[in-house]
Order: sequence, then C-alpha cells, then structure tokens
Amino acid sequence: MNKSPYFSELSRSYNAEIDDLITDSAGKSVLQKRLNDKRREINAILPMIELSCEMVAVVFFDAFEFNSPEIMRQIVLSEPTEVDFVSWDTLKVELTLADWALPLVESALKVSGGDVFLVITAALEFLRTKSSSEGHESERRAAEDFDQNDDDNDADDLGEAGAGWLAEQGFESLDSGTP
Repeated sequence: MNKSPYFSELSRSYNAEIDDLITDSAGKSVLQKRLNDKRREINAILPMIELSCEMVAVVFFDAFEFNSPEIMRQIVLSEPTEVDFVSWDTLKVELTLADWALPLVESALKVSGGDVFLVITAALEFLRTKSSSEGHESERRAAEDFDQNDDDNDADDLGEAGAGWLAEQGFESLDSGTP
C-alpha cells in the first residue's frame, strides 16, 4: 500500500514495537498481558506521544474498525504537519471503536496533541491490518505458485542428486545397464 514517507517510517517502528511485545524472553506469547499493562498505564505513557508515538499507539491494537478505507488511504498518503491533515473529529465518525478503547480515547484527548495522535494511531492500525491481510494473501499465492512449479521437478532433482552421490561413493548407476 502506498503511504507517505512519514507513515512508511512510523509504520515500521510501530510494527517493531508490536513485535517486541509479542513474546517474552522464553518465547512465550505475552502480547495481551503487555497490552493490558500499557492500557492501565495510559496516563503515565501519554507524554511520550511527541517523541515516540508508536510506543503509546500500541495500546489501541485492534481497537478500530474502518468504515471508510478511502479516508484512511487519504490519511496515510499525507503527513500530520500538512494543513489539510484529517482531524480526529472528522475521522471518528468513520470508525467503529471497541468499547474497551473509549476511555483510552478520552485520556488521549486530554493531552496536547492527543487528537492528532489518535488520527496517527488509527492510520497505523489501518496499515497494520491492511498489510497483514495483503501479506497473507500474497504469501498464500506465492506458496501455491512455488508448490505447483516445484512438485514436478522435486522427484527428478532428488533422484539425480541421489544417483550423483552414489556415483561419487563408487557405486554404479542403475541406468548404466549393469545389474
């Protein structure tokens, strides 16, 4: 999906932040626990939105349903510093918010820049969910193409490799006509 340089860079940071939250050092899945911890600490971490908004934006992981993909595409092609950057008041009517996220939105709106932060966060979630669904589809198609192309050649390649190895070891080939 096309996006502005701002959202290109920020979405990479956002996805990395989510990746960091997924598992603990033992490889155990802890994403939901870590998200819940951050959500409880929302007021303490909101001051970080100016320096590292992706670290705060993760509290809204899976909080949005996008009723207007077109307005979301418009946002991710723009930059927050642009005069015509979509406002939270305009965007919120195009979203469905999870009930658990409503108090988090209220907290964000109480801090300076909270309205812009919420638009950025919705855009990051839109990019994450879009690239995730597009990624799975392209991975599936690539895997199907790979399987179709390689199924025919795998047996032949293995047979030739095995025959070559046996010949290197001093065994005669079965196709040489000698029993």
